[in-house]
Amino acid sequence: MSMPDPGEARRPVGAGGLVFVLVLLAMVILILLWVPTAWLERVATVERAWARQALGARSAAAVVELAQRWSAAPLDVLPRGPEKLGTGSAVAALTDGLSPAWLADRKKAAARLVELVCLRVALLTAWGPALGLLLIVGVLDGHWRWRIRQLGFDYPSPVARQVSQAGLALVMSGLLLALLLPLPLHPCEIPLLALIAVRLIGTGITHLPKQL
Repeated sequence: MSMPDPGEARRPVGAGGLVFVLVLLAMVILILLWVPTAWLERVATVERAWARQALGARSAAAVVELAQRWSAAPLDVLPRGPEKLGTGSAVAALTDGLSPAWLADRKKAAARLVELVCLRVALLTAWGPALGLLLIVGVLDGHWRWRIRQLGFDYPSPVARQVSQAGLALVMSGLLLALLLPLPLHPCEIPLLALIAVRLIGTGITHLPKQL
């Protein structure tokens, strides 16, 4: 009997990762082409207000300051005008025939999108200590449940392990997509996703194969 090719088991994972990257790129392109700049500014304003309500004025101010520092770094490397790109460059050829006002508005939208992503990442780091504790609790809970199963006749479920892995991949993908979503996100949604991820991690560890 021929042995199965180990590469066959990895192909679905690789295909899923490629599809996710393509969806992420398509989402960025759609936002940069069609989402109004004023809408991105309004989303950022709403999220800052929600952050002040959820975290308090002092913590929210620290999060906003950190996000502004991060967003200023990539914007400094962008050219300040078309003259910096060169008239014979490929960029000038691509933008030939486009409205300068539209290009300026889209560049401003790109800057607002970067600021929005940095704000959400900074908010994620603010929850970092609590999320780290949740992760430790989830791993320890799954580990001890797995150890208890070693001593009895309760066998692990491969289906539960696969479902937990697939669910964890979906939650992490949803979290990455949420960083770019041009809609207001409440700060409490991040720890909610973390709770789901921790539960899935614990379930996956609980149903690891037995070691005889």
